[in-house]
Amino acid sequence: MKTLDLVPKRQVSSVGPLLAATRAEITKFRGSRSLTGLYAAGILATIALGWLLGASAKASGDNGFDTAIPAPLLVFATLQFGQLFFAAAAALHMTGEYSSGTITSTLQAVPRRGIMVGSKALVLGTLGMATGLVLIPVATIPTALGAGQYGQFAFADLFSASLGAGTYLALLNLMVLGLGLLCRNSAGALVSLIALVLCLPQILQLIPMDWVQTLIQYLPTNAATFMATGATEPYGPAMAFVILVAWSAALLGAGTVALKKRDA
Repeated sequence: MKTLDLVPKRQVSSVGPLLAATRAEITKFRGSRSLTGLYAAGILATIALGWLLGASAKASGDNGFDTAIPAPLLVFATLQFGQLFFAAAAALHMTGEYSSGTITSTLQAVPRRGIMVGSKALVLGTLGMATGLVLIPVATIPTALGAGQYGQFAFADLFSASLGAGTYLALLNLMVLGLGLLCRNSAGALVSLIALVLCLPQILQLIPMDWVQTLIQYLPTNAATFMATGATEPYGPAMAFVILVAWSAALLGAGTVALKKRDA
């Protein structure tokens, strides 16, 4: 009987601390004006840029250019810029504890470092998913109004773009969390992310080798685009999801290992 009684205690010992740590992380995020401000700026920037892209598509289309593209995909395209605000918030949520010195008290409150990382990942991942799922439909309205007939779309376009954006932002936050754990400062984490999602694809495109051009297709931003557009070549949304999960797992895993091996 004593042996059987130990089983539920072990289950509670991992779930209970994770839930408590997650509630604490939610409180930290909501209590930080800089983090909520960055998210608000990212949302407003995405909506504004979506409208501008829509208006630009209409102006070019009226002049005889073929600029027709579904409005939800125009909004998704603006995330190439808007993602930087969300990534900065995710980075600050982790690295801010190093710069302020509160990482020590955090680890004292949650001594199991895997639990601490898991709670941050749960909060940031959920926030990223919710942001993408809500932001794309909301921003599609002004974008479609700006684009007029050149931004017509079907429900399938809205669904795939929203799901793709939510998944991408959720996994992007996990990548940034991993980079924050590795770099321990916001600048290093953000520069590393910008190099990965913006600079590296552009640089590799200049290399005229088939294997390099193939490699580009498996970088995070391209995988996210294939998932949001529902493309089938060179791979479909399911494979794109696997690629993004692999990137986030690799970076978050490396960051967790670094946290466990280094002093706070």
